[in-house]
Amino acid sequence: MIEQMLEYNKRFVETKAYEQFKTSKYPDKKIAIFVDGCFWHGHDCRNTRPVDNAEYWQKKRERNMRHDKEITALFENRGWTVIRIWECELKKKNFENLKEKIKKLFK
Repeated sequence: MIEQMLEYNKRFVETKAYEQFKTSKYPDKKIAIFVDGCFWHGHDCRNTRPVDNAEYWQKKRERNMRHDKEITALFENRGWTVIRIWECELKKKNFENLKEKIKKLFK
């Protein structure tokens, strides 16, 4: 199950479909896993910023980050464990570490 979810999300990143939102929920374990696109959710791993409409994109990212915090708090207040995975963590060089991190949650 974990392997399938990670493989799906890895393909998700490789096809550049970041606009889509993928959430995996495991109610029996109270675990929610969110995969966040680095640009859209404020991770500066590549340190890229658009030049055109810069103010708009900055506000958009700030709204997304606020929303992410609200959703995380909502789940945590209900006793869930929330894992947020950055798009860059699904890349080949980080993938094995990520897989181990997730597997530990399901033991």
